[in-house]
Amino acid sequence: MRPIFAKILGLIVMTGLISSCAATSLVDSWRSPNLAGRKYHKLLVSSTAKNDNARKVYEDVISTELKRNGIEAVAGYLVMPKDEPVSPQAVEKAVKESAADGVLSVQTSMVERRANVQPGYIDNYPGYWYPPAFPYWDMYGYYGATTFYEPPTVVMYNVATIQANLFDAESGKLAWAGTIETSEPARVVTVSKDIAQLIVQALLREGLI
Repeated sequence: MRPIFAKILGLIVMTGLISSCAATSLVDSWRSPNLAGRKYHKLLVSSTAKNDNARKVYEDVISTELKRNGIEAVAGYLVMPKDEPVSPQAVEKAVKESAADGVLSVQTSMVERRANVQPGYIDNYPGYWYPPAFPYWDMYGYYGATTFYEPPTVVMYNVATIQANLFDAESGKLAWAGTIETSEPARVVTVSKDIAQLIVQALLREGLI
């Protein structure tokens, strides 16, 4: 295989692998056995994103997805102090003001750098399989081919771990928890939509909404 074709093919494969990892996914979840039969009808959605704009996007998108599935939802920034860290007192006040029976919190717990490695390989040029370019290809030409080494290709990317928790407003106990991973944390709008769908699907499966 000629070097340029080999390199292009390797980059295509690499891009495909990273793209497959780019999908936001729910990697783990848990439901409290102590709140069996509990169903939530109105949720207060709270994000602890440091960036205020990112916080609003997460809360709005998740609230919209819940409403789309027949669940009342209130974005936290509408009933909590603006430009201030989310505190227990602020959450308690917001729960009373919104009359929510559950609090759904979303928080990025970790961002780590990962590597995707395409192994190196040894090949010769030109390739004996490519006769149209070499009509007089013979044994001497084959053994006189140039051997080359293509080093490994490394592509770095970020993976964010996002923790989603559903708390029972009455008791304050944790009703459900989910761990979500995404390889494109900077794409706030896209990721928030994916997170919203994953959370809603999980809560529906568990019969919590």
